[in-house]
Amino acid sequence: MSQKEDALLTEPLLHAKIGIPRTVAALIRRPRLEKRLEEALDGNVTLVCAPAGSGKTTLVGEWITGSGMPGAWVSLDAGDNRGARFWRYIASAVDEAFPGYLEEVSPVLPLLHTERFEQGLIFCLNALSRMKGRLLLVLDDFHVIREPHLLQAVAYFARHLPAQVHMCILSRTEPGFAVTRMEARQLAGRLNDQDLRFTEREGAEFFDRCELELNEESASALVRKTEGWVTGLKLAAIALRREEEKEPFIREFAGDTRQVKRYLLEEVFGGLSERMKRFLLRSSILKRWNVSLCRAVTGFEESRDLIAELESSHLFVIALDNRGDWFRFHHLFSEFLVRRLDRESGEEKEPLFREAGTWCRAQGLEEEAVEYFLQGRYYAQAIELLEEMTSRVVDWEWSHLRKWLSSIPGEILLRHPVLFFSYANSLVAEEAGDAAEGEALLLQAEAWFASASETMSAEQRHVYLAMSHYVKGTLMVFARNDLERAREHYEQVTRYAPDGIRIIFGLPEKPIQAVTVKSYKIGRGHASRAIAEPYTMQMAELYRAVNPVFLGRLFLNHAEVLYYWNDLQGAAQYSSQAMVWIGQSRGRPEHDLVPGWVLQARLLAAEGRLFEAMERLEDGRRRMLWMEVPRGADILEMEKARLQLQSGNPGPALEWRQRCRLGSGDRVTVFGLYDYQLLARVLVHEQRWEEAGALLEKLLYLAESEMRPIDAAEIRSVQADMLLARGLKPKALLQLEEALRISEANDFVRIFLDESAPVRSLLAELAAAKQQGRYRGPDAATLGFVRKILAGMDPGLAAGAASSPLEALLTAREMDVYQGLLDRLSGSQIAQKLGVAYETVKTHRSRIYAKLGVRNRDEAIRRARELEW
Repeated sequence: MSQKEDALLTEPLLHAKIGIPRTVAALIRRPRLEKRLEEALDGNVTLVCAPAGSGKTTLVGEWITGSGMPGAWVSLDAGDNRGARFWRYIASAVDEAFPGYLEEVSPVLPLLHTERFEQGLIFCLNALSRMKGRLLLVLDDFHVIREPHLLQAVAYFARHLPAQVHMCILSRTEPGFAVTRMEARQLAGRLNDQDLRFTEREGAEFFDRCELELNEESASALVRKTEGWVTGLKLAAIALRREEEKEPFIREFAGDTRQVKRYLLEEVFGGLSERMKRFLLRSSILKRWNVSLCRAVTGFEESRDLIAELESSHLFVIALDNRGDWFRFHHLFSEFLVRRLDRESGEEKEPLFREAGTWCRAQGLEEEAVEYFLQGRYYAQAIELLEEMTSRVVDWEWSHLRKWLSSIPGEILLRHPVLFFSYANSLVAEEAGDAAEGEALLLQAEAWFASASETMSAEQRHVYLAMSHYVKGTLMVFARNDLERAREHYEQVTRYAPDGIRIIFGLPEKPIQAVTVKSYKIGRGHASRAIAEPYTMQMAELYRAVNPVFLGRLFLNHAEVLYYWNDLQGAAQYSSQAMVWIGQSRGRPEHDLVPGWVLQARLLAAEGRLFEAMERLEDGRRRMLWMEVPRGADILEMEKARLQLQSGNPGPALEWRQRCRLGSGDRVTVFGLYDYQLLARVLVHEQRWEEAGALLEKLLYLAESEMRPIDAAEIRSVQADMLLARGLKPKALLQLEEALRISEANDFVRIFLDESAPVRSLLAELAAAKQQGRYRGPDAATLGFVRKILAGMDPGLAAGAASSPLEALLTAREMDVYQGLLDRLSGSQIAQKLGVAYETVKTHRSRIYAKLGVRNRDEAIRRARELEW
């Protein structure tokens, strides 16, 4: 299927779900309820909670239309529980009222269905708070939302809505989060089924609008018998149109609400031809349908005529596009049809799912085909199709892939190791899964393997073990932040499957970042060269066999780390390789292209080729605009401003601040660190100390709590720059020392080489202070690390730092060991701090004692002090 055809299938659905429902001809105004809705606007949320067919949608839709208030409407369905779809629809609906909102929040939408939803919602709420004018956001059919993380996210969203935005939740049941506290604080209002029931006067007016000419007594009787249920009255009106003698019908009409609903639905359905009934029942399993799909599933060649008849009679059928190609049933009618198909029709439902899946597969709609096969329990067909998708990245997010694989029974999935471990991997990959459940699956796999391995061939056992180790390695990377143990598992993968493994990969669920390596949690020392480089090489060998497309991102991550290690030549080499592989990517290349261009520009700037760096970023920005990726273009524009600011040209950065719509008081997400760090740098340049200080403290807390050491070191460096500019040098030195301490474990030298000239000068002072015994301790940065940075700036600075007699006598590493002795650290503690073996520390300690002519630690300290004096 072409991209154009695919767009026609998907784009209309979006507009159908976010349009305010049209008013029916027989609608009556309900001022008493509209007044209640108006009064509730002073709070954050209005909950309209009532059973199906109570008129929730009609009431609120007509109220919005009549009030003239800007409205954003989302009609939800069960599919909105997965992926970023729920929040994508909300953003699209808001965008209809306030154009530009969707573009602004798109980068964070992938976060909003994960455990990290709070970070993304902060960004969305900040964007809402900047809108001019009021907005009513309506979430219709909210009862279909059952995903716990999503319900938590909506609760958080509702509590923190800006004053000009009000949310109205329409649901058949209580929402999956408590609103009692909000009601107690008068932040939430409520309408329930008692409120929505038609009064006898409203019922009489309704039947009058329907032109049924009922007397007051008959109309009141129907209202009482239906208990004011709005859809019950509508369906009664439909049935009454066919009755010549209306009074007997009304007299015989009886039963509680549930019986009334069943009776009326069956009466409407019963008036249809047998052929139409069979057509509707067989079509009821389809989430959306067109002529061709209905013909394949129902077997009716005249499907086009039957659909035209349904559309003209308005029989609970909703068009999904303006061309009238795709349709769906009204939820209430669909539920009735499916229930009747299950219980009373005698039709077998499973073959219908098989036909739907087969049709979708032939049309290239792989995702829908898999879903129909799984609903019909045609696991063999679903597994066959899924296994065709292995060893590549499918067009689904991790969470979407996880949903389908989880629906295959475990005992079947275990017999298909590729899919079982694809499922387990989807739970632990990136930050979109459930590590605890993934670990439970791995334990289940081990237990199954222990009993089943005897019947396997040696090759099958090896492939099984290879995939198990691959998922364990993924778990170590993303859930445990332990690259050393991950590498051990990946070594086992290559041992058991030297030619690689097959597995299904999902798409990343993170927004575009300027530096990809910053978006991962990094534990102390996990990005050091001794650990990270062997890990990367091991992963490169795996990806060459499993999914070479991933090599682009892997090489880019490694190039970024090489840059921070100040290996510019290595960074340039891997950056070039990365961009070649990224160019071959089929899905979302912008996620790797943008950070690739940022890195290339930084490498050019590091060589003094700032003009070429600007050109590289501008070329990328234009391409992002051409690809319609505004967030990518924004990042590249910000990087241009950042590089120029740090090179002494603040103009572009100052212009950016004027139009960026960011503020120091905003709530910030971890994925907004890049933007707000630039804002902080501009505020420091403008000497807006209070705003800059408050923002930097907020950013620092976020970076450190989220294990983002590169960001944390950069933020502390900016704090040092600000304190120095304010004449607070001692405090500036302390902040710089903290930045160095954070960076040393991972050998991130380049952070400081890219900083301002005052910060670089401050480093030389800090080195001199360390030589004099200050800024030392178990957790302090070593003098050797400071010297390494100074050497990267200017070899003369590092040489000048070794001016004392002790410095002339001992090597740099011996000075680091001596500093540990001075701090009363044990040999093992010194080894841990320096990241070396204990035996290495013993060797250096012996050399120090020999050079100083002493026998133990205390004599060494006394002798060294004598030399310094």
